[in-house]
Amino acid sequence: MFSILVPSRERKYQLEKLIENIGTTVDINDIELLVKQDDDSRYTTSVAPNKFMITSKVFVAPRSEYLNRDYYNYLAQVAKGDYLWAIGDDIIFKTRNWNTILKERIEEYLKDKPDRIAYISVNEVNSRAKHPCFPLITKEAFQVLGMYFHPDLMSWGADRCLWELYSGINRILHIPEVEIEHLSYHDNSGVFDETAKSMKERFFRDPNCHNKVCETVIPKQIKFLKNYIKEFNNGMVSKE
Repeated sequence: MFSILVPSRERKYQLEKLIENIGTTVDINDIELLVKQDDDSRYTTSVAPNKFMITSKVFVAPRSEYLNRDYYNYLAQVAKGDYLWAIGDDIIFKTRNWNTILKERIEEYLKDKPDRIAYISVNEVNSRAKHPCFPLITKEAFQVLGMYFHPDLMSWGADRCLWELYSGINRILHIPEVEIEHLSYHDNSGVFDETAKSMKERFFRDPNCHNKVCETVIPKQIKFLKNYIKEFNNGMVSKE
C-alpha cells in the first residue's frame, strides 16, 4: 500500500482536486491519504469523507513552522503503507495505474536488497530542479533513520538533502514511466498564495540551511546506513 503524505493549509480547492486526481488515476484500495492541517485553518477536516471513498485521515494540530518535522515526518510516523510518498496538495498524478507500475518496479529492485531500504523518484514534468522534489521512500528506510526529511529544515532544501543521502548509499531507483506535475508558482503553473509565501519566507531566514545539513549531518547518516545495511545482510540485525 502507498501512504500519500500531504500537509495542507487554506487550500480547500487544491486538496479537493488532488483527491479527485488520485481517485481517477489509481486503485484506491492500494492508497491511504494522510493529511495534516492546522487548527486555525478555515478548512480543517473538510476533506473527509470524500466521494471516491479513498482511505483517508486528517490530523489537526497547532500550526508549526517546521514543515518537515511536524508535518511530513509526523505523517510518516503514523503511515501504514509499504511505500511513503511525501507530496504537496498542488501535485497532479499524470499516469494511470501508477501504483501498479511503481510496486512492480520497486519490488523488482528490492529482490536482492533484504533490508528494503530505497529511495524512488519519478518523472517530475517541467521541473527545473537538479534533484527530485517529491521522492518516495520505503517504510523500512523511514523506520531505520526515524525521519523522512531532515527535521531541522523548516521548508525548502530537505529534498536535496534526502537525495544526497540516498545517493551516498547507492539506493536510488528512478521510474520515469510514472509522471507527476507540480503546479508551482516557480513556473507560473500555480499561485503565489499565503502558504507559498510562508514557505519562501521560512527558507530565506537561513538560505544556507540545507547546505549546512548536507555538509554536517548527511555524511554521518550515510555512514550509519552503510553500516546498517552491511550488518543486516550479514544477519547481525533482527529482521522482525
